[in-house]
Amino acid sequence: MRAQKSESRIQNSEVFVFRLLFWLLASGFWLLTSDAFATTITADHLEYFRSENKYVATGNVRMEKGGSVLLADRAILYDTTSDAEAFGHVTFEDATTLINAERAEMNLDTKTGRLYNTIILIKDRKGGTGQSKGQGSQDIVAKGAFAREGKIEYRIRSDKIEKLSDSHYYAPEATFTTCTDDPSDPDWCFRGEKVDIVVGKKLTTKNVTYRVKGLPVLYSPFLWAPLASDRETGFLFPVFGNSSTKGFQFSPSFFWAIDENKDATFYLDYYSKRGLGKGIEYRYLDFTSKGTWYLYHLRDSELSKTFYEIKGSHDQQLGDIRAFADINYVNEEDFLKEYGRDRNLRIQRFLQSSAEISVPFRNSRAYLLGQHWIDLQNTSSEEPQRLPELGYVVNATSIGPLLFSMTSTATNFIRDKGPKGQRIDISPTLAYSFGDAVRVFQSLSLRETAYNLSNSDPFDSSPHRETFEYRANALTRFTRNYAAATHIIEPSLSFAFIPQTHPLPVFDSAELFNKTAQASFSLYNSLAFRKFSLASTLTQSLNFHAGDRPLAPTALAVSLSGPVTLTYDMSYNFNTGHTETMNTSISTQIIKNTSIRLSEYYSRSGTTQLNAEIASILSKRLMFATNAWYDLKGKGLRDSSFLLRYLQQCWAIDAVFTRKPGDDQRATEYKFTLLVQLKGLEFGGGRGLTLYEFGY
Repeated sequence: MRAQKSESRIQNSEVFVFRLLFWLLASGFWLLTSDAFATTITADHLEYFRSENKYVATGNVRMEKGGSVLLADRAILYDTTSDAEAFGHVTFEDATTLINAERAEMNLDTKTGRLYNTIILIKDRKGGTGQSKGQGSQDIVAKGAFAREGKIEYRIRSDKIEKLSDSHYYAPEATFTTCTDDPSDPDWCFRGEKVDIVVGKKLTTKNVTYRVKGLPVLYSPFLWAPLASDRETGFLFPVFGNSSTKGFQFSPSFFWAIDENKDATFYLDYYSKRGLGKGIEYRYLDFTSKGTWYLYHLRDSELSKTFYEIKGSHDQQLGDIRAFADINYVNEEDFLKEYGRDRNLRIQRFLQSSAEISVPFRNSRAYLLGQHWIDLQNTSSEEPQRLPELGYVVNATSIGPLLFSMTSTATNFIRDKGPKGQRIDISPTLAYSFGDAVRVFQSLSLRETAYNLSNSDPFDSSPHRETFEYRANALTRFTRNYAAATHIIEPSLSFAFIPQTHPLPVFDSAELFNKTAQASFSLYNSLAFRKFSLASTLTQSLNFHAGDRPLAPTALAVSLSGPVTLTYDMSYNFNTGHTETMNTSISTQIIKNTSIRLSEYYSRSGTTQLNAEIASILSKRLMFATNAWYDLKGKGLRDSSFLLRYLQQCWAIDAVFTRKPGDDQRATEYKFTLLVQLKGLEFGGGRGLTLYEFGY
């Protein structure tokens, strides 16, 4: 009897183990194939209520499903619907967001629900490139206090937030910031109503105030902000300002992300004393081409002038064939003087536009070129326009011990006044070099130039020139190595000869191929130490066709690099006893984190200017830079600026004062700009948020 009972128990145990293994295998298969069992729960205490098909977890609750994690002090999960309620220290995290809340009602399948007393962290957003802007933009653009920031995180705080989808949130009222310090009391934030958030795309809100330490300092009826590194269509934050010469300024703009490789930005610039400017910029990029084009129009009521500007560049690669265009056009030279953003734009003499198609061959290339110049001092200039030019260039090619090269062009020149027409210019060159300790280079160039002209007075309608040029250059090097330095001396002697030629109408440098017999001596001297180096070059030329004054101006260039950087160049005319040009620049760090640069530019023809620049990092938070130009020939102070920057962890303020000099037609302009930059926000193409700018 006992044996039968024992055998029966063994059989029952085998059946139980078999059923248990079968149930585990079936359950494991169900876990892999059914969403209903894709949720795992761990907690200090877990109860299951069969009648309601729900789990109640208490203490260190952790729910995981589909790559998302929900943590809480207490949670309820309805197994049939995947609805969950979480209470106390609630945390929800997925790939793009981290949510902290006091209480949450969520569906773990759809990732939708309601969150109470919530902080949402949108993470892993990289800083974008931003959009540029043409001449019609504001004059002062800060350099970007957060240009080196990589990871940028966004924080949204609200008493109640609806999670509408995996990446879509809505809050009746919320605050928004990129500060990473205390989310309950950030250095700055936006507070708005009807806040709509799409993770990876954008944030929009109405009746928004910009707040610094809780204090509202700026109001806007609407705000759009990017929440992605990708470009997004939307309004950029407008620029407000005032200038002593242009009046009140309001400049809204709209960015259109047309495609992954195309975008456009539309601009308006309202000046209360001048009028309304309109601009559009279009950018594109693909595997074989890229380009940027900008058009701007402004009717200046004070000057009674209509300004147009067209700027653009295009680069196209078709196999080995390359085409490019670089267009710079303004219809009035005053445009850059009035609206140019920096000194270089306002003082430049010419604007050049060019377009070229280049076809390479073996060791040579052919090209078709168009070139147009605008004289900004006189738009009715007599500058010849190269429209078009066909050229063929042979690169240096070995022919036995010789090197052969050639340039040849056929050009059509047009202009309003003076000679115009066609020119053919061909110049083949043979070069030969020899020597070891003393290296000698020689070249002989033949040159044929012929014209077909109209308006050619006082020249013939078809002049021509046949001539040649001989050049020779001999140089050597002496080197001496010392324990602390290396000394190099390189003397060279050159000679150039062109026989007698006759005058031709001048279109470019090809006509400046005049009678020459000139010898030049140059001496390069360099002394290099471990921490600094000193170099100088002295050049003296002798012109045999200059009569009783054969000496050309003597040129000297000196450079010093090290703790103090110095560049100096000058030319002195011994025939007249006058210094023709002299340019000096010296820069150094006078104290820790403070550098200074002083420059002088002198020309006997009428220019003497001084430039001073100082930049200093006063602390981790505070820095300044200043720059001033001064004209010693009577015009006094010219362009000048002063920048003071205060930098915090997630915001920065730039205070910039600028002075733009006037002339006989325009008054001197003074402007003060206050620019606030907020970490992670790229309103207006990364230039920060301009609160106000004004002049007097």
